[in-house]
Amino acid sequence: MPYLINKRIDLTRTFKYRLSIQADLSGFSFAILDDAAATCLQLHHHPFPNTIDDLNDLYTEAVSWRQKYSQLKHFFSSAQCVYCAPYFTLIPESIFVPEKAATILQSIHTIHDLDEVYYHPLPQFEAVCIYSVPNSITAPILKSQSAIRFYSIAIPLIQMTIPLYGHARALFFYQDQYLYLTLMKEKQLLLCNAYHAPEFTTALFFLFFVLHQWQLNPETIRLYIGGQISRENRQLLHNYFPLISILHENSVKLSSLENNLLYSTILHPVCASSEAL
Repeated sequence: MPYLINKRIDLTRTFKYRLSIQADLSGFSFAILDDAAATCLQLHHHPFPNTIDDLNDLYTEAVSWRQKYSQLKHFFSSAQCVYCAPYFTLIPESIFVPEKAATILQSIHTIHDLDEVYYHPLPQFEAVCIYSVPNSITAPILKSQSAIRFYSIAIPLIQMTIPLYGHARALFFYQDQYLYLTLMKEKQLLLCNAYHAPEFTTALFFLFFVLHQWQLNPETIRLYIGGQISRENRQLLHNYFPLISILHENSVKLSSLENNLLYSTILHPVCASSEAL
């Protein structure tokens, strides 16, 4: 796939730029951003030929991807990698014990032996997000970017929901047959969860189910959408939700609606560090 944005950059000055990577089992994307100028200099998506099921194949693809793009080997002012997968959970910070983070996550999700388990504090919600990233992704990337930080997709989605307009608001992010749903009421985080939804109608079912649980009205809640959502499915959402907007990153705006849907999360600067176990 060609570059979505491909401005000429001076590779001797990448120390002034931010590198952001988004990874999942269908491909990798990366963006090089000049935050001082609020500009995305390069944006590229590299899809895998087929969906990856084997971690060895994932490692091979990750190594090949890293070697193909020489700019990824340079030093950046900051570097982050967001892993788009449902392997995360939020727990109250009052009961969080770092040494038990892996055990807690393993009680909810399948964790492979070489998976890296991380945690990220969310002090404004008195919570901690625990998540895993496959070593097949972390190891190849760390060879080029030793200081890079890894995050669950849940973290930028929560951070991006906080400043959105609306007394009650939901962020509906649909990617690779999963719905990632974040729900807030004023400053309170009600929910951040992932739902397996092979069909878009299944994702819509989960959305209605959650709103019913929290007694929220589809006609009054503000719904923000992102990810792989076709024009037809956007119209389907409009039929039920009159207050609907496309998710976009405030600090760096993309020119097309489709690119804002797909790549806003990769533009978002997560910034704060996450601890690895």
